[in-house]
Amino acid sequence: MNKNRVITNIKHRVERLVVLFFIFFLNHFSAKTILHLSRILGSLSYALAKKRRKIAFINLNIAFGNKKSNKEKRAIIKNSFIQVALSTLQSLWVLKQPLRACQLIEDKPTGLDLVKKSLLRQKGIFFLTAHYGNWEIMGIDHGFRGVCKLHSIIRQLDNPYLDEIALKLRTISGNGVFCRDEPLLKIVRALKNNESIAIMMDQNTAKGGVFVDFFGKKAATAQALSRLSYLTGTPIIPFFCHPTKKGTYRVKYGPELTLKKTGNKEQDIIAWT
Repeated sequence: MNKNRVITNIKHRVERLVVLFFIFFLNHFSAKTILHLSRILGSLSYALAKKRRKIAFINLNIAFGNKKSNKEKRAIIKNSFIQVALSTLQSLWVLKQPLRACQLIEDKPTGLDLVKKSLLRQKGIFFLTAHYGNWEIMGIDHGFRGVCKLHSIIRQLDNPYLDEIALKLRTISGNGVFCRDEPLLKIVRALKNNESIAIMMDQNTAKGGVFVDFFGKKAATAQALSRLSYLTGTPIIPFFCHPTKKGTYRVKYGPELTLKKTGNKEQDIIAWT
């Protein structure tokens, strides 16, 4: 084992110990305390992460131009930092008591009847989602509701010890995961079992994607979801959790995306994307 591998292994083990400490530490707090802590950590991160702030400001300038003032843009950026901190702390907070995730969801999610109706087709479901709100908590809550098993498509973490913790989080309520490099056959098999696949569509893609209009700019996105839905007939249903100021979330399924076939397969897939 060379020196670099030894250093990397030590680093990974230290990171694991830090995360385990936070899991133990946060477990003793209330949801309200977790919210307060996230506001402190998020504000601190906002103040220190100059490079990230700059990137976020550039992105908001692209998205809104002069429609929002610089003050409004800075507020959006700061709130984003706080939400990232909140999502992280909440995810660690529920690991020892997973039913806490359901406590963070306000009322009954809307659109559950649509999901149940779509499952009657026996083709499974593609859930279209993004890094918004707290997608980890949303997934755990979905698993406990027992409507259909949900598989997330993930990228494994560089730290195998943290990857193990993340896997536990994502499967703690009966859900599953597929790694990006796993055979497509596993996804097809899950759909045949009338299960669901959650796909994050707000990620850049290095290959196999198409450029779409996004806030007036061209942005690359994957076409795998559209292609699979086209070939399998599996419905696509948006699935999001909207954050509230109380640190809770409102979950919404649907409406189902209505996609038409014109007979030109490749053009249809691009149009669907």
